Amino acid sequence: MNFNLKFEKLNKKNYQKRSYGKILTVRLPCNPIFPLGPIYLADHIHKCFPNIEQQFIDLAIIPSNKVSKYLSRTIDQFRPHLIIFSWRDIQIYAPVDGRSGNPLQNSFEVFYSKNILKKIRGSWGGLKLIASHYGEIYRNTSLVKMGLKRAQKYNKDVKVILGGGGC
Repeated sequence: MNFNLKFEKLNKKNYQKRSYGKILTVRLPCNPIFPLGPIYLADHIHKCFPNIEQQFIDLAIIPSNKVSKYLSRTIDQFRPHLIIFSWRDIQIYAPVDGRSGNPLQNSFEVFYSKNILKKIRGSWGGLKLIASHYGEIYRNTSLVKMGLKRAQKYNKDVKVILGGGGC
């Protein structure tokens, strides 16, 4: 997957030239966990730069068939200069029951069960989990690309930040 993004090193000369008047923070769809990282970030930005207008949207609480439309509408209305995407569930082997089952349980069934039916069930669960995981990666990267392209209609210099793991 190629994003074709241009990276530039920030220094004192080009850092001060940019003005981010509007920041949109987007929590990408993931398991229902309270989004502490993006909320701390929004709070910190507000404390350091109180004049910057911010908006926060949580796509994890939007029905999956309406996520893309909701993001597009928010970008059209807010017209941000900077979009921060928070991607929480990028790792597949979290030992919790997610939307596709428990990967740790599947692994134990495949490798340690003596019962062939449990091994098959664990294998099938693992395959479903892998398919779900790569589907989420495709969906979320598509949302990031679409969000950037949509925001560029209103501001050619819009920037995107993508954070993951603990965000």
